Amino acid sequence: MTPHVARGARRLKSPLALAGLSALLLALAPCEPAQARFRRTEPAAPAPAGALAGLPDRPRGTIILAVSLADQRLTIWEDGVVVGRSMVSTGVAGHETPRGVFTLLQKKRMHRSNIYSNAPMPFMQRITWSGVALHQGHVTGRPASHGCIRLPADVAKKLFGYTRVGARVIITDQPVTPADFAHPRLFAAMPWDTPPPTPPAPPATVLPQAVLPPVQVEAPAAEPRAFGESASLIKTAYPPPEATLADAPVVITPVEPEPAPTPKAEAPKPQPQPLGHVSIFISGKERKLFIRQGFEPVYESPVEIDAGVALGAHLFTAMEARPQAGFTRWSLVSLPVKDARGLSASEALDRIQIPEEARIEVGRRLSAGASLVISDQGLGRETGKTATDFVVLTP
Repeated sequence: MTPHVARGARRLKSPLALAGLSALLLALAPCEPAQARFRRTEPAAPAPAGALAGLPDRPRGTIILAVSLADQRLTIWEDGVVVGRSMVSTGVAGHETPRGVFTLLQKKRMHRSNIYSNAPMPFMQRITWSGVALHQGHVTGRPASHGCIRLPADVAKKLFGYTRVGARVIITDQPVTPADFAHPRLFAAMPWDTPPPTPPAPPATVLPQAVLPPVQVEAPAAEPRAFGESASLIKTAYPPPEATLADAPVVITPVEPEPAPTPKAEAPKPQPQPLGHVSIFISGKERKLFIRQGFEPVYESPVEIDAGVALGAHLFTAMEARPQAGFTRWSLVSLPVKDARGLSASEALDRIQIPEEARIEVGRRLSAGASLVISDQGLGRETGKTATDFVVLTP
């Protein structure tokens, strides 16, 4: 070996020289454009140990998923108790994750985005038909997605098996906490065979009495009677002569046949109670109450709302419903809105007049897991005409 080659070999054995040579070879190596574009510069943050350790395989009560954008954290509530938390990554600037009240509309173990280059979305749980979902993805604890809510791999798989279509999802800037809530104007569960209210009888029409002029009536002249004759003398009337009766016309009155007896109407068969997730929405913009069951519109009714008030945005969830007792236990989450004039939940309920027929219709359909949303918003673009739930966005 020549002296120059020996000196080069010794230089290559040093750590710095080897690192520099490796970097040069990597730079000169061919690389596919897609791989270069999506190469990660930092490892994905693992889910905290035991993040969903207490999460059961199946829900035992009513669940709410709450996502805090400020904390980049998902909190899972079951019957008002936290059963799990996890770090998430939501949408970056320009592709922000929308805020508001949503519902799990669809679940697929493997879904591919039809918007972003067929990107894989394992354990996808859709909350809007426009493309927002919870799914497995690269999680850093900071905004990193195009609007979806990314979950660590083990969390996405565990949550997918735990949830059910129809579960409510709340997305807010700051964390929120559901709390038990009662109000006399909230709906109460009723038996399915509760009859509709009896319509009020129409008011009686009173016609004004005609005023007639007084009539002068002459008293009949008193007939003379013999002394001692009674004043209550009964006069005997004699029939007319035979010739007069024979000349009278004969009138024959036809006899109508007796109507056939009306068959007794059979009692209507009880209709089976419809199934599916129940959602009620009271819109301040449209001044209406809407009901959807199984993601389909089933009822709507006008309501009266005090003029000039901002109702705010409030989600009520039925945690327990006992129709025979006329009882429903409600949970409340009031969502922050930019309009500072928004009322509290109690103040909003006080300013809404709901017809009795609508109250009965809601009460007959109530069951645990049903939800009521009160908002100033209307049926926005995310709430389709069918096959979807009410989506209420908050600014």
